[in-house]
Amino acid sequence: MKKNASQTVAITGTAAISPVGLNVKQTCASIRAGITRFAEHAYYECVGVDPEWDETEPLIASPVPSMDPFLDGPERLIQLVIPSLSHIIADAKLKRRELQSGGLLLALPQQDNVVKKWSLESLFIPELLKRTGLNPFKIQKVDQTGHTGIFCLIREAKEILTSGDVEFCIVGGVDSYLEEERLEFLDKSWRIKSGKKIDGYIPGEASSLLFLETIDNARSGGRLCLAKIISCEIGEEKQLIDSNRNSSGVGLSEAIEKALNNSSESTNIQWVICDLNGENYRSFEWGVVMTRISKFFSENLVVHHPSDCVGDVGAATGGMLIASAIQAYQRGYNISDKTLLWASADEGCRAALYLSQYADKA
Repeated sequence: MKKNASQTVAITGTAAISPVGLNVKQTCASIRAGITRFAEHAYYECVGVDPEWDETEPLIASPVPSMDPFLDGPERLIQLVIPSLSHIIADAKLKRRELQSGGLLLALPQQDNVVKKWSLESLFIPELLKRTGLNPFKIQKVDQTGHTGIFCLIREAKEILTSGDVEFCIVGGVDSYLEEERLEFLDKSWRIKSGKKIDGYIPGEASSLLFLETIDNARSGGRLCLAKIISCEIGEEKQLIDSNRNSSGVGLSEAIEKALNNSSESTNIQWVICDLNGENYRSFEWGVVMTRISKFFSENLVVHHPSDCVGDVGAATGGMLIASAIQAYQRGYNISDKTLLWASADEGCRAALYLSQYADKA
């Protein structure tokens, strides 16, 4: 049975803070213009190949300009997400009591050796609500799969919204690789870009939030639908980035193929926005995927990756990709009215989201 169009899940609000913008419009305009703020970190230096003999070198990072460079741990995440949460609630014109009819689903940093000690799953949302003075939401959940976190939460949000359990969901993520212990861990793991790791990534930080609701609910609340979610699917990659093997491309191919096959929309993809971040592992994976499922892609395919401007922003990635597409829709520089977005997590999760510019034909 075909789902009523009014029950289609739409995005009616976006918010973000990033190294190149203190709100979503600034961020997306900077990404569009190719602006970066890559600079030497205030105090951290990368070790050489041989820590006993090689000199250290300054770390090139992508920090949010409003953040204290010495702010560390979960407190840094709290300070990153508060502005975005305030913006998205204000833009939706929500009253305090209305929060009890909605959901708050947040993607938080993946559980590496440092993050595990922070107990974010149980402590982060209660502390965030305490700091902001907000009432608890009807549904509250966190995800710590990393880059794919927001996409995984969007899948859950679609289910609870169409079931009628909540009237809206705020879905988003916050991450920072710029805490001292995380930088040390990533540097020793040869993940961040330095003299000893040319194909590493620039560590960044950001928060990004989306306001999701059914089209029917958006109309009743007087909110404009910015884009509709056609489909969102996940896959699993077995050959991980720390296994010393190239990706097989199976997981990402599976996620993209399911997302496109589960759509009734045309699938001659002209525009992709993804989380390629400079690591050879990810580039190789995308190349394999293009070989496996080339039938879905246009010969004039254009691929964008915002990490060129903001660095790798971890769990905030999904919202950053979606916001980039939506701003393009709104300002008319989109390559197509449909966009394929994908992301890859270190622990094997692969996610693909098929997004469409919204045109109300009612």
